[in-house]
Formats: sequence, structure tokens, C-alpha cells
Amino acid sequence: MSATLGSEASTSQLREPVLIALLVCLVFYAVTKYFQTSGCPFAKAPKAAKKQGSMASTATTVGSLRLTLAELAQYDGQDASKPLYISVRGKIYDVTAGKTFYGPGGPYAVFAGKECARALAFMKVTPEDCNDDLAGATEAQLKTLADWEAKFDQKYGAAGLLVAQQ
Repeated sequence: MSATLGSEASTSQLREPVLIALLVCLVFYAVTKYFQTSGCPFAKAPKAAKKQGSMASTATTVGSLRLTLAELAQYDGQDASKPLYISVRGKIYDVTAGKTFYGPGGPYAVFAGKECARALAFMKVTPEDCNDDLAGATEAQLKTLADWEAKFDQKYGAAGLLVAQQ
């Protein structure tokens, strides 16, 4: 009788942790499913959405805005009624949403109203580097520039293009 009692006791001792582990797994599954469908910013996106997002970032739509360098210079943040524009490799970005960075007094205010491919590639925040001259740029610097361009494409979208002086 004691052998039977001992095996029943060990079975019930074993059953309790198994039930707790099963309950934890069930709760975890329910919580992750809830957050995936609720739009929680911490939830992982479904694989299809990730693929669409990566395709969208490689195919950039360019807006209809066309400006010369002289016209671009008018959008440097000095006139608060105008948007803030910068250009990277001839693509114009409306960075007004980032005016604390690109507007007057911001750490990147020097970029506003200018073509800044060289400055971004060489990681320099100086007026003399705000141009499109990439002569002497290394592969690493060109990669840095491409990363910046991808960031601007994703965050702001290209509002237009620089055109030659007419």
C-alpha cells in the first residue's frame, strides 16, 4: 500500500509543474497573438509586411518639385513660412518635420537649402562640404552616403529633383 501511495504522490508532484509550464506556454501564446494583431509597436511584423517594407524602401517615388541650386537655397529655414529642403545626390527632401535638426540653431542647420552629398559621405557638418563633389570618396564613405540617402528616402521621401540652372 505504501508503494502505491508513493507512486501516486510522485505522479501528483510531477503533474503540478507540467500543468504550470503548459499554462505559461498558453498565456505566452495568447499574449503574443494579441500584440501581433493589436498594432503594438513592439510586436514583430508578419513576414509578408517585412518584404513589402523592404521593397518599398528600394523603389523610391520622387515628387514633382524641381528646383535649381539657387532656388533650393531659399528653403534654408530663414523664412519660417517656407518648408525646409535639403538635397542628397540631386534628390530634394522636405525635412520640415525635422526642423529641430535642420532648422536654424539645429545641429544640421548647415544642410538646409543645400546639396549635401559630400558632407554626409565624409561625415562633416561644414558649409564648404555642402556640395555634390564626391571626388576622393572611399567605398566606405560612399556606403555611408547610401545609408543616409536610404534614411531620407524612408523618413521623408523625395519631394523632387535638382535641375540645372536655366
